[in-house]
Amino acid sequence: MGGERHNFYKEIHKGIRTLAHSVTEQAGRTDFGDAEEVARLRQAVERAFAVFESHAAHETAFITPVLQEYAPSLAAESDAEHRAQELRLRDLRAALALAAGAGERAPAFGHAFVVGLSRFVGEMLVHMADEEERLMPALQAALDDAALLGIHQALLASLPPEEKAQSVALMLPALNAPERTEMLAGIRAVAPPAAFVAMADLARRVLPPAEWSRLERSLAAAA
Repeated sequence: MGGERHNFYKEIHKGIRTLAHSVTEQAGRTDFGDAEEVARLRQAVERAFAVFESHAAHETAFITPVLQEYAPSLAAESDAEHRAQELRLRDLRAALALAAGAGERAPAFGHAFVVGLSRFVGEMLVHMADEEERLMPALQAALDDAALLGIHQALLASLPPEEKAQSVALMLPALNAPERTEMLAGIRAVAPPAAFVAMADLARRVLPPAEWSRLERSLAAAA
């Protein structure tokens, strides 16, 4: 789009940033003395953490080996950060479980979890910015767009349908209008008609009505 090099981080990172901000805000609003609110937060946290872990695992499987060949120091740094994130998520799960069962001390333990989560999210945002500002340029310098697209397509092909739909549902509300059109038009160009219809229906469900209408018009114009 607009002469940009292929960047397989861009769209998914937008979705993850939105998700990370959302769960952090929910944690801050949670009354840790209310068991129902805490239960809802634990569900939201587990959904978000599962996305963070899956994203890191896909990067490790498909992107790290390429980085090891062309930018080994960056690959080692990124891999170490992924391992550290995994441990931090484990600790945050334990901290939230502790807050959920802390009785009168729940508000204090809950706030400690909120602060810890906000620190983790801040560090993850820096990590993702590094991937786009340091790792992606290194790969772009070493590989042409066809090769970069091949890596991205291999990663996407590895996703089961449910995870692929979850990723699209995460990304679409976080993208701008031209990016949404590009994504859905790209799916329409390569996927069976039924698969495109399913993705369009997903877009209709996750986008506000006015934004879905704009996307529908753009797809019709691009047909």
